[in-house]
Amino acid sequence: MRSRTLFGAFTLAAVFVVAACGSTTTKSPAATAAPATTTDAMPTSMPATGSSMPMDSSMPMDSSMPIGTNPMASDTMSTDAMGMSGAAPAKGLTLQLMTSTFASGQQAEVSFKVVGSDGSTVKDYRVEQTKELHLVLVRSDLTGYQHIHPARGSDGTWSIPVTFAKGGTYRMVADFVPVINGSATGRTAVTTDVIVSGPGSDTALPPVATSAVVDGYTVTIAGSLSSSAESTLTFTVTGSAGKPTVLEPYLGAFGHLVAFAQSDRAYTHIHPNTADENMGSLTFVGQVAAPGLHRLFMQFAAAGSVHTAEFTINAS
Repeated sequence: MRSRTLFGAFTLAAVFVVAACGSTTTKSPAATAAPATTTDAMPTSMPATGSSMPMDSSMPMDSSMPIGTNPMASDTMSTDAMGMSGAAPAKGLTLQLMTSTFASGQQAEVSFKVVGSDGSTVKDYRVEQTKELHLVLVRSDLTGYQHIHPARGSDGTWSIPVTFAKGGTYRMVADFVPVINGSATGRTAVTTDVIVSGPGSDTALPPVATSAVVDGYTVTIAGSLSSSAESTLTFTVTGSAGKPTVLEPYLGAFGHLVAFAQSDRAYTHIHPNTADENMGSLTFVGQVAAPGLHRLFMQFAAAGSVHTAEFTINAS
């Protein structure tokens, strides 16, 4: 089974486990893509440094202007019509931030609601990849990446403590499947920007490279990334002795790949099309929004922790 990611689209499918040649091949063709500036769109190296964290933690993996107070500042992207339930994506949703200011280097509670065009708060969500909502943050220079999971209160407010390392503008992407009028929609991404006060100059994007080192693991990448057709990227994870790393399940898959475009921070989220977890190999199939440089964040779990390998790649 193949996974296809379209611009402004998500593709979701069940996970199939197939035994082959003594190893398990997992096919989980789930992918998400969201353009940076479309409102109500049809469906939402230099050796890289990274971070690890316990797999059960919901805290940030790495370690102002209110979000959602300006309706034009929040963009709703969605899935294609082929979601897990076959439902169309939600439209007209925005993020209403309950926190007013953020300062770099200081932990702050990020709290927000997902609000419909009629002003009502979405309070019901379907679990996808073991969570009701995935929150992704990245600075405008594509540093400071965090993929975290807030907790939801009974009134529909999502909250999580976050520390922003540097001041500047951060893209905030909420990725979820809302239940509207008793029915789950297609998968939806709502994105906006937040301003964090404090010092923080831009960092140049690292050069294109085919390997990255994170927490003692070497991750190599093969394949290409395209904006005009489905393309394939294969990641291989090895340990310090050069032996394949045994990958562990994390959030319902053996790996998670997020791409942000340098040009406009358009967001794409892909789950592995195939995985040979015993050989540390993951293959992702998908398509990004536009040609040009992208920063990739590939998360994998090994030895009880989650690790994030970062790459710069040029999409054709």
